[in-house]
Amino acid sequence: MARKKKEEAPAPGAPAWMATFSDLMNLLLCFFVLLFAMSSVDTAKFNELAQSFASTFSIFKAGGAFFGDGNLVANGATQLNNLDEHKATMGEQSDSTVDKNEIYEGKGDTEELLEYYENKVAELEGKIEELEDADQYKQELKEEATSTVYDEVFELAERYNLGDYVEFGMDKAYNYVKIDVKGSVLFKSNSAEIREDAKPVLLKIGDILKEYDQYGIEIIGHTDNLPVITGPYEDNDYLSAARAIETAQYLIETKNLDATKLSFSGKGEREPVDTNATEEGRYKNRRIEFRIFSPIK
Repeated sequence: MARKKKEEAPAPGAPAWMATFSDLMNLLLCFFVLLFAMSSVDTAKFNELAQSFASTFSIFKAGGAFFGDGNLVANGATQLNNLDEHKATMGEQSDSTVDKNEIYEGKGDTEELLEYYENKVAELEGKIEELEDADQYKQELKEEATSTVYDEVFELAERYNLGDYVEFGMDKAYNYVKIDVKGSVLFKSNSAEIREDAKPVLLKIGDILKEYDQYGIEIIGHTDNLPVITGPYEDNDYLSAARAIETAQYLIETKNLDATKLSFSGKGEREPVDTNATEEGRYKNRRIEFRIFSPIK
């Protein structure tokens, strides 16, 4: 029987093909480094792309001034992993009140903020004779204070998933921040009785208002210009006032809002935000408006 020939041991070191492959990878790396070094980012195009994604998917925080941007704004793209959960919990009552200081760390609570601006105004009044532009300085303080409240309220509303139910605004003179809730969300047609399925939404709004009720809160009912045909209310003035009263009483009872700092009124059809000539415009005009007044009067 022939003896099996002994196999020769491989040559020491890496195979020749591996050296060639390593050189190729190094050359590709250098090539892309050179491309990156010579490239420049078109800021304008990048911003347009970000705004396009923000308006379509509500992922990026792309500005957002006087009206809500979307429910996932400022929470990052990782929220997409929880999109089903987000939709399922939309409008549900929260287990606990959101801690505002988790959002604005270092700002302190609303009492500290109010005290800060009161001290600023007191300091201003003490130097009133020395300052030629005292009124302008006070207005700047009001703008700063009201803008801070607006930012905090907007963040809290997003934490509570209220984006589909509310719109935000701010008085041009920075006297107050407003939250508009669609009237059809809270009430049935020609009725001032709060809908049961709307109470979780209203309770979340109450949690936000509770943070600022020491500043002063006003609840205002608005309607479209269609006449009241059925129901116990004589006209739109009565209907809007009844809705404001019912909303105020419900929040005082459930959220213990300071009744001495809370006012309510009905404006009927007199302050529309859109045309009453279309159904869409009338839908926007039927609303409950919550005003959170500035810490600086």
